[in-house]
Amino acid sequence: MTMFRYIFGRVLFVFLFTFVTILILITMMDTIELLRRGSGREGITSILVVMAALHAPSISMKTVPFVMLLSGMWAYMQLARSSELVAARAAGYTYWAATRAGMAAAIVIGLFATTVYGPLAATALNAYERLESKHLDGNGSLFSVTSEGLWLRESREDGQTVIRASRTNAEGTELRETTFLLFGAGDALLERIDAGRAVLMDGEWALSNVVTYRVQYGYNAEPPVPVRTARSTIPTRLTATEIQNSFAAPESISFWALPAAIEGMEKAGFSARRHRSYLHAMVALPFFMAGMTLIAAAFAIRPPRSAKFGWIALVCSLAGFALYFLSDVSMALGASGAAPPEMGAWAPVIAAGLFGVALSLYFGEA
Repeated sequence: MTMFRYIFGRVLFVFLFTFVTILILITMMDTIELLRRGSGREGITSILVVMAALHAPSISMKTVPFVMLLSGMWAYMQLARSSELVAARAAGYTYWAATRAGMAAAIVIGLFATTVYGPLAATALNAYERLESKHLDGNGSLFSVTSEGLWLRESREDGQTVIRASRTNAEGTELRETTFLLFGAGDALLERIDAGRAVLMDGEWALSNVVTYRVQYGYNAEPPVPVRTARSTIPTRLTATEIQNSFAAPESISFWALPAAIEGMEKAGFSARRHRSYLHAMVALPFFMAGMTLIAAAFAIRPPRSAKFGWIALVCSLAGFALYFLSDVSMALGASGAAPPEMGAWAPVIAAGLFGVALSLYFGEA
């Protein structure tokens, strides 16, 4: 148990040190990029630094398996070079017991990343996107799904338009039971338009079964009077591609809120394959990290003075990198529908585990 705690703590410490270092580098590089994008604007330097700090956690989430591979490599190589593993094995402490300690640390880190750090990164990413829309882009749009239906926001030169719909088609270009809220300067509501159906055409929304309410302001203002028309149009700069791209990315949704978001998307008529694939990837993350640690632990089997140690390290490193990048390919297949989302998320985990076991058995017997 003492050796288990020692290796567990060593792997955990190395991971934290490596992860914090990479997080600082990501923040610095993102700050430089944001300063370049905001070079034509004055008085927002501090805001850009805050934006970089908010954006870094979501980027770092993608590096967690890679950092785990490097950390496991570093930790076990230190144990091998100091002959601590040799002494432990001489005392009856097997290689598999040493790898269990590192894999346990990886699972704990993965669980923390999925359940705590990931939701915090999603919250920070949402704050970053709001600041980016306000200070850098200005004319962005946001498409989200809630229990009340679909919500779409479009910025205009003189205000903004907020759209709510009960259902839509897969492309988001045909809305049912739709409400358009037109806001002017100072977010003052100017008009509400209810439509049974809204179809996105070239530069406009084509509405049918329309009821319009014009809002009046002032001391003598009267309540809005509904005006019914069979058809109407509302100008827009949105396209079908922009609507699909403005859909909330799965990375911006908390792990705990993903199941409800997926259910809402499917009820609304959208495909939730991308979000479902990401949900399974987050569930599989602790096991994927354990597989990466198992691969890294194979370094400690051969003595560091072995002539083949450098080649073994190179092969295992390349294998870990290949698994890391191929996991993105597998996720893309699951998100596109070419493979089930579950398979896209769990296939890299199974591959990493099997490859780690094979390496451990081969080098352990050598």
